[in-house]
Amino acid sequence: MKKIFLTGLCLSLSTLAFAGAKESLIGKRLVMDIPEVHCAGLSFSKNGKDAAMYAELGQCQDPMPLRVRWLDDKTFILIEKVRLNETSPPRSYLYKVKSINPDYVELTQIWTGWGDSKDDTWGYYFR
Repeated sequence: MKKIFLTGLCLSLSTLAFAGAKESLIGKRLVMDIPEVHCAGLSFSKNGKDAAMYAELGQCQDPMPLRVRWLDDKTFILIEKVRLNETSPPRSYLYKVKSINPDYVELTQIWTGWGDSKDDTWGYYFR
């Protein structure tokens, strides 16, 4: 009886650990897992609808404001908020959570641009 209970508990906990990817990212700051990088990455607002992308070119750059559209618990699109000109559509970035734990997340950026390019998977630390 104890084995059945423990097996059920372990299965439930392992399912819950990954089931809440969206909830695990909301309100968090993610910094890329690259040597000498201190600010490049993403941040998600607590409302779950807004985000920012940070670049680092020798120093931290101003963030690019984005809106978030969640397709499911592990897949989301980041869409540029600021219109750069009247003819170009907003830039968008499609991500899927590959793995997540309390300190680290791996996101696969699914290529949506011109030409044939492969998807990239990047690691991020929670800060």
